[in-house]
Amino acid sequence: MKKYLLILIYLFVNSIYSQVLYTETFDNFTLGNLGTDVTGTTPGQGGWYTLYGLNTNYEIITEANRGKVLSMFVDNPKNARNVYAEKRNLSTLIDQRTPGNNVIKMEIDFYIGTLNSPSNNNGNTSSIYMFFDPPQNHIGNQRELMLTDYNYTNNHLLIRGFDGTHTTPIKNPYSPLTANTWYTFIFYLDYTNKKCYFEIPGKNYTRNGVFLNVANPFDYKLSKIGFIMAIFDLQGDAKREQRYDNIKITALKAVPTHLLSTDSFLAEQFNLYPNPATNVVNITNSENMLVEEVAIYDTTGKKISTQSFNNEKEIQLNVENLASGTYMLYLQTNQGLAVKKLVKN
Repeated sequence: MKKYLLILIYLFVNSIYSQVLYTETFDNFTLGNLGTDVTGTTPGQGGWYTLYGLNTNYEIITEANRGKVLSMFVDNPKNARNVYAEKRNLSTLIDQRTPGNNVIKMEIDFYIGTLNSPSNNNGNTSSIYMFFDPPQNHIGNQRELMLTDYNYTNNHLLIRGFDGTHTTPIKNPYSPLTANTWYTFIFYLDYTNKKCYFEIPGKNYTRNGVFLNVANPFDYKLSKIGFIMAIFDLQGDAKREQRYDNIKITALKAVPTHLLSTDSFLAEQFNLYPNPATNVVNITNSENMLVEEVAIYDTTGKKISTQSFNNEKEIQLNVENLASGTYMLYLQTNQGLAVKKLVKN
């Protein structure tokens, strides 16, 4: 009886501190065009708005081992120029969060497509934006809350955050990405502590910056959030395609602990052996923390698998089916999230 009572308490507490507000996998969409209107007036499937280009620049396709995904592309860049897919009107969902859950987490799987070097790289980028909703001039001046801006010519991923005056680059080293690869991007907007965070799980890539730290006329109401996926290809010479999947918005009480410090206390308490491992890796810790779940990511940020545990102090993780290489283990414990590196022989 005590065991089931503890489980119920855990589920109740978890629902208070973490609420999934919106998800989209595109699996319930119809194959073909996302919408029928590229003026941004009439929403298409799933309430998504499309702007610029042609309806055929926004397609729901099927991808092996993933299901349906959204493919956005410009097949004649010099003519199609830009394409935007926008999700608006999230305020009702966000206003349903538990009071105090003032950290908004947005996750999205992003396939970057093919790298190339056009003769002119003006606007040769793709971006994912969290923005003030409704948008002003569609990604207008000072309207972006946080964004990634990927340049296909120099392979730079630029992270920006809204500092209260304008959207400013977070001054950290760029992260090179690999062509034709899926990555998971995660954004955090911390309205209470006025900071924003970005990470690529598995790649051990995290960045943070200031957020809303300067007063200005904009309304900072938390619910005024939307997001945009965009391709800017003003004068590119080649087809530009990105794909998107598994979008999720969650309201949290606080930013995960592994993002608050480079040298995470929780991670230091865990020991992995053997490491490198072949079949099984033992995971122990010196603080009697209880492990609830272990998610395995590869170095591109792709989630490989998730294994659940019954709040155990010491666990054995089966890694026999993993290919040889380096992985990041995300250990969900009763005290927070710890991230450890594992090498598989």
